[in-house]
Amino acid sequence: MIPDTNSERRPDDVLVITNGDAAVARLEAAGVAGRILAWRDVLHDGPVPAMSGLERLSAIRATFISSDLGLGAEEVATEFRSRDAAIRRHSGFQRVEIWLEHDLYDQLQLLQILDFFRGEDRLEGLHLVQADDYLGHQGPDSMRRLAEAAAPVTHEQQSLASEAWEAFTAPTPHRLADLAQSDTSALPYLGRALNRLLAELPDPLMGLTLTEERALSHLAREETTTGELFRRVSEEDDAQFLGDASFFRRLDGLAFGDRPLIEGLPGPSQDHCGSRPTPDRGYAEFARARLRLTRTGRAVLSGRLDHRVVNGADHWVGGTHVSAAAYIRYDRANAQLVAQT
Repeated sequence: MIPDTNSERRPDDVLVITNGDAAVARLEAAGVAGRILAWRDVLHDGPVPAMSGLERLSAIRATFISSDLGLGAEEVATEFRSRDAAIRRHSGFQRVEIWLEHDLYDQLQLLQILDFFRGEDRLEGLHLVQADDYLGHQGPDSMRRLAEAAAPVTHEQQSLASEAWEAFTAPTPHRLADLAQSDTSALPYLGRALNRLLAELPDPLMGLTLTEERALSHLAREETTTGELFRRVSEEDDAQFLGDASFFRRLDGLAFGDRPLIEGLPGPSQDHCGSRPTPDRGYAEFARARLRLTRTGRAVLSGRLDHRVVNGADHWVGGTHVSAAAYIRYDRANAQLVAQT
């Protein structure tokens, strides 16, 4: 029989921080007591520059997310303000539990949250629940077992999180690359997550991130729909972290540059998918579109052209702005940054 996880917990004394609505629903279904706070932010997308104060960074993130997803700016800003105000009230809770998973999406949130509490000089009462599977897929019994396994956050874990957060938000990825090769075992899923993050820097030959290269490689073998391509590319990650909106934005970058690498999309994903929580006609049209590799796409995939150069493509990896003007390349085979020659 699974112990009653709430027998020694008073809901008013516990703050539970987790990754999103699916996990919130599972926690509630399992009867895990506490005030539940969803930490909704796709930190692997868009700018995450070094910034003193949670609220100042949240303003930057809200601006990016509202623009990227086509949401109302004030709506998103209000959600961030509410989230930040909730965690600022942590001193009113004797116990704070951080429930997060093994994938990159969650591990970046873990860094931000632990770094926040380090800045607040709080370690006492912090507990960590880390899952090697997705919380949104867990049944009530599994969630209660995870609750029983909650472990106090250690000083070593908190210090490592702050070091990694500082490296992630730095304007160049050098410290991040160094940290990924160091001992990160205090946070057992962090090393793999950081290496996956570094793979979202462009490679030296094609100027493609790992996600972009995988998408083009599938299309080089055969045409397929947008939705099927998302499924295939996602399944190549043991710890899947990309949502469909994030993936579709990456396809926009391949389809609508000066020299498109793919064709077949009916238009930019924001015009068709926007912020809709459920598939509608526009979403369905986008997801069913059949995609093909262009001649330029084949040239890039063979290493004859550099996507970042011919299309001036840019994106962010934490605090690092990757652009044609800033030569930042990562050799995935040898796990090292490559200097411009």
